[in-house]
Amino acid sequence: MKSLLPVQPESPRLLRVAIVGEPNVGKSTLINELMRWKVCSVSKKVHTTRHNAKAVFIDGDTQIVFLDTPGIVDLKHSRKHHLGATMVVDPEHALLNADAIGVMVDASDHWRRQRIEENLLRLLRFNENKQSFLIVNKVDLLRSKRQLLECIHSLTEGVVGGVPTRRQKPRNPKINADDLFSKTEAKLRGREIEDEAQGSSQESSTEPHNGWPNFSEVFMISALNNDGVDDLRSYLLQAARPSEWMYPKELVTDQNPHEIATMIVREKILNYLAKEVPYNLDISVTMWDVDSSGVLHAVITIQGHQDRYIKYAIGDKGKTIQKIAAESRQDLASIFHCDVSLKLVVNRL
Repeated sequence: MKSLLPVQPESPRLLRVAIVGEPNVGKSTLINELMRWKVCSVSKKVHTTRHNAKAVFIDGDTQIVFLDTPGIVDLKHSRKHHLGATMVVDPEHALLNADAIGVMVDASDHWRRQRIEENLLRLLRFNENKQSFLIVNKVDLLRSKRQLLECIHSLTEGVVGGVPTRRQKPRNPKINADDLFSKTEAKLRGREIEDEAQGSSQESSTEPHNGWPNFSEVFMISALNNDGVDDLRSYLLQAARPSEWMYPKELVTDQNPHEIATMIVREKILNYLAKEVPYNLDISVTMWDVDSSGVLHAVITIQGHQDRYIKYAIGDKGKTIQKIAAESRQDLASIFHCDVSLKLVVNRL
């Protein structure tokens, strides 16, 4: 990717953005929406993203390089689930190479929406001189505006853009999703989190510090529904600074075609196979050719560590592997803009 020198526009601008967060908060889905192009693997299962991946978005003279990272995990968790060293060190490398850091939190997760994970806080402290912003995802799944306000107050330590905010109990906690977006976003833009009712509750000095008080902005989004994504994209475009582009405009990702193909197949396997099965299957491209008509012919091999994993992958009368192949072929055709002939081969490792 770096071997091709980009043609520089007249007034080039650049921003390198690391999107970080705990596993399965929606980082890859968000980057796909920001890119308007599927470049990152997405699944409901954790640890879909196994290493850093770059996605390059261009708007006019501005280039944004998104760094999609594995979910933040510690070394103990990585060893327990056999995730490999890259799952631990890749997020750290991404932050070191970034100009801006987007911290993503799942608002629908009761246990994780009130605090930023300690390893991530450590990385933020180490990179405290860099611009950072908070992304609260899946807000459409919250039933109460109060929950959203409490969540944001905890995650920001009551400070946004260097200005203290106030946490207040809303007059009417029953509010629809549209009102939730419009009202809370308007108040955050003014650096205040409050509702029509007056009065506030001060944060106790003994309250544990589980948030980050240096966020410049807060974005409330639903990445899956593409709600709030346009505002975030506009913010990033405005945050770009005069600098030469890193990559040619023709490139949208640093992943080669084989990596993209295996990524897509792995995504489908994660969606269709349960428990530990997807994590015990190795995926590789064994044949790749484009014929004179522009049709992509690919053979991808799926190898299992045990016979039972192979059995699960194939499914009853081959129905599971047929579904995986059909959906993978459709995604590959959409990504590469060509007809695709795909064959999946399943055997013992």
